[in-house]
Amino acid sequence: MTDLPNYYHAVGRNNNTTAGDHSTTNNIKKNNQPQQSTLILSNNETNQDDHNPPASTYMEIAGIHGKPYREWAGDHKKEEQKASDFDYEDRKDTLPVPSRFGGYCNHGSVTFPTWHRPYVMLVEQAIGEAASRLAADIERANPQEVGLWVPEAQRLRFPYWDWAALKVRDEGLPPVLIDDEVEILVAGDQTEVIRNPLSYYTYQGGVPPDFQDELSPRTGMAYFSSWTRSFRHSTEDPVGSTNKEALQQAVRGTVDFVRSQLGLLFNMGDDEDPAHAFDRFSNSVIQSNDVFEDEEPITPLEVIHGRIHGAVGGNGHMSSPDYAAFDPFFFLHHSNVDRIFALWEWCYPDYWMGDGYRDPNPDVDRSFVWTQERGTYMQVYNEQILPTGARGALYPFRLENGEYWNSEQARFLGTSAYPKYYSYDEFLGIKVDREASAEERRAARRRIYDFYGFNPSTAAAKTNRASWSHIPVRSSKEAGLPELFKEINNFRIFVVAVQLPEHAFNRTYSFELQYNQGTESRCIGAVTVFARPDHSPCKACAKRRSFGSITHGAIPLPFSLVNDLIVKSRAERTTATFETTATDIIKTLSAALVDASGKLLASARGGDEAPTVPRERVASSTVIPAKVALYTSGVAEKIGDANHPVHLFDWKRHNDLFPSGWRAEDDEAI
Repeated sequence: MTDLPNYYHAVGRNNNTTAGDHSTTNNIKKNNQPQQSTLILSNNETNQDDHNPPASTYMEIAGIHGKPYREWAGDHKKEEQKASDFDYEDRKDTLPVPSRFGGYCNHGSVTFPTWHRPYVMLVEQAIGEAASRLAADIERANPQEVGLWVPEAQRLRFPYWDWAALKVRDEGLPPVLIDDEVEILVAGDQTEVIRNPLSYYTYQGGVPPDFQDELSPRTGMAYFSSWTRSFRHSTEDPVGSTNKEALQQAVRGTVDFVRSQLGLLFNMGDDEDPAHAFDRFSNSVIQSNDVFEDEEPITPLEVIHGRIHGAVGGNGHMSSPDYAAFDPFFFLHHSNVDRIFALWEWCYPDYWMGDGYRDPNPDVDRSFVWTQERGTYMQVYNEQILPTGARGALYPFRLENGEYWNSEQARFLGTSAYPKYYSYDEFLGIKVDREASAEERRAARRRIYDFYGFNPSTAAAKTNRASWSHIPVRSSKEAGLPELFKEINNFRIFVVAVQLPEHAFNRTYSFELQYNQGTESRCIGAVTVFARPDHSPCKACAKRRSFGSITHGAIPLPFSLVNDLIVKSRAERTTATFETTATDIIKTLSAALVDASGKLLASARGGDEAPTVPRERVASSTVIPAKVALYTSGVAEKIGDANHPVHLFDWKRHNDLFPSGWRAEDDEAI
């Protein structure tokens, strides 16, 4: 008898040929419809470990992302493949720690968005299968409701929560994502209050034995070995709790930051190197920056996603990559990350990782391959990444034929793409599974960055033009832009570029940029590093740690703030130059490094006039940012076409923000 493989194919909701739309969680506010009820009930169903098949339990699916570092139950092998399998009874696998099985990590890699796509499809599939079973059971027990539950269950797609929607600034998370109980519709047009599976997850059978507390050198931070359920913004308490007020404050307070960063992400031009553009968009490390030096600053999707992890998690599960997926919000978050990916790849269909990237210097004939030790036991040290073939495998997710997904198959949601059986609801007139012309895609980009409040044309029209008259912009003709583009005279955007050591503090932390003027002090932007601790068994993270990987981000300065500072700079000086204006802006800025629990680790004050940090409080070079510098860019518009995206050009780097150094506010930073 042959040994048949025990696969759980991650193929999404392929129960019919119709691609259902993911919709926002705003559509499940009242939970009074059969589809909404089956979403809640099926989530609760997958939380049970006696669920069949085992691979579709929430514990198994969440465990793919990090702890407990064991092979996913849905990816068992044929007999001839089992030689490489992890075995808890084999000491070569378990000793020393980290073990031979190093997880499935695809962070800091061009595969970040493509790997997480079948991951979201997997949870949608498991919940969809449970929903169909539950709906069928309800109709069998209630013949008068036949046709009411099963069709809605078939149409069910896992929702997303749009953390960049403007109303989040006022409303924060909706009750259905934070209340521990929820009222749903049940058979017979009755309602019932049940446990809310979108708020928290309780470990079935107790906390896994290899869960470890994540500690700072002196105090406990997160008691993952004791907490029997997931928490957000918990106190440092072995019992654990969710501080809803702190959670909502953090979520509301991060909206403007990520909106401006998303706006800049959709401001990429049409003439970039395709592989480099996808690298800049997709992941925190931006490997191709090694040869594309001093590129215009941008915040990759992975880094924006890390900010949401930190804001929702606080001192809790979402802030730690090893435990994040055990918070049910993880998949609502990643469904929205996938939605942003779908929008971006629809807008920029020609930008793709390809087989690698080339040196941009036309006089140098060099090409480079994507590499990463991606963390699985099946991959060799520093293996090449390709979009297809064996080196493109997105472990552990398999297709119907038993082969692994690859990045090329994970691309796009249109009808000509590899079937995924879902799309997203319409956004600003954009439907990501529909074909469009190049001009339609360009017009959509402009609507997107305008929606996120990052439209340089609109900002330029609101500036005090007389005060900006000394701000130089290179002519579009001199810069070699297309003939129909014309620069906006005496106007530039201001962006702070940030590069942070990924493993500086042995956990997730943030760089927060602050504006200070008189008695006013407020945070105007942030870049979050979503990092595992040193003791994590993740081999991909260990590899990045060994070569000192850097997380890239950018903080666009608010247009209105820059205008006010330029007006003030002109008023206070008899003569103002571009350089003196940049200096005046820098000296109003300061920064802080804080961990996910809010602990202040280090700080810095901007400008040459800031006091020098005392020698005994100077922060270690291993934890401070690798770069914090001010950049500005000119803006060109297409003549006679208000729907065409602007072109950012004539980028200039100005001074570093913190020449007086970083002060260690906690001994951990020394």
